[in-house]
Amino acid sequence: MASGLPNSAQISEMASSWMGKLSPFASTVAGQASRGLSQGLQYTKEAMGQSSDTTELPDAYKQLETQVDAIKGLHEHFLRVSVNFTRKAYDYQPPLTDTALNYASTMKNGLTHLMSGSAPPAVVDDVPPSLPHALAKAASGSRDGLPPAEPLNNALKKFTDAHNRVGDARVKMADEITTRFHQPYTTTLNQLIAHSVKARRNVIAVRLNYDAARAKLKASKPEDEARLRAEMEATEDEFVSVVDDAMAKMKLVVEAPEPLKNLSDLVAAELAYFKTAHEALAELSPEIDELQVTNEALLRQK
Repeated sequence: MASGLPNSAQISEMASSWMGKLSPFASTVAGQASRGLSQGLQYTKEAMGQSSDTTELPDAYKQLETQVDAIKGLHEHFLRVSVNFTRKAYDYQPPLTDTALNYASTMKNGLTHLMSGSAPPAVVDDVPPSLPHALAKAASGSRDGLPPAEPLNNALKKFTDAHNRVGDARVKMADEITTRFHQPYTTTLNQLIAHSVKARRNVIAVRLNYDAARAKLKASKPEDEARLRAEMEATEDEFVSVVDDAMAKMKLVVEAPEPLKNLSDLVAAELAYFKTAHEALAELSPEIDELQVTNEALLRQK
C-alpha cells in the first residue's frame, strides 16, 4: 500500500525551499535587531555621560523643532476645550428626572409598537439641546393656568420666543465650531503634526546609529577599518537624508495656513452667536420692562 507521506528526499527539498524563502526575512530581522542594539547602547552611553562626541543637529532644525512643539501644544490645548462643542447640551445639565422620564417614555412607546406589530415612531428627544432652549422650555411650560391677558403670561411668551432664537443660534455656533475648527484642528494634529513628530523620532534613531558607527570606527583595528568606515559613511548618508526629510515635514507644519484660518472661523462663529443673542435680548429687555410697569399699575388698581 503506497504511503501518502513525503519521503526523506522530498522533506529535505521542502525544508531547503522554506529556508530559502525565510532567509531574507531572517536577515532583515537580524539587521533591525543589530540597529536597535546599537541605538540602545549609544543612548545609554550618552545618558551616563560616557559619550562626549555627539552629533549636533543644525540650528535651523532646532528652530523648527521649537516652532512645531509650540504649534503642537496650541492644537492640544484648544482641542481639550473645543471638544465640548461636539457634545450635545454642553452648557446644560438636564435634571435626572427629565432624563429618566424621557428614557421611560421612549421605552414605553417602543414596547407598545412592538406588541402591536407596527413600526416604532421616530425617537423624539425632549431634553433641550442648550441652556437657552431649557430656559425657553421652562418659561413656556409655566404659562399653563395663567390668564392670557396677564402681563406675566405675555412676558413668558416673549421670553420663550427670544430664548428659542438664542438657543438655535447657540446650536448653530457649536455645529460650525465643530466642523470648521475642532475637526480641522484634530486632522492637523493627527496627520500633519504627527508626521513631523514621527520624522523627528526617526532622526533621533538614525543619529544614535550614526554616532555609534563613528565610535566603532574610532576604536577599530586596522583590519576592520575599511568595513567600519563604509558602514559609518552609509549611516552618515542616511542621517543627512532623514534630517532633510524631517525639516521638510516640520516646514509644512510651520507654514500651514490652516491653524490661523480655523481660529478665524471659530471667532466668526462666536461672533454670529453673540450678535444674535444680543439682538434677541436687546429686543426682549424693554418689552419685559414695559410689561413690568403695566403689571405694577394693574396691581395698584386692585
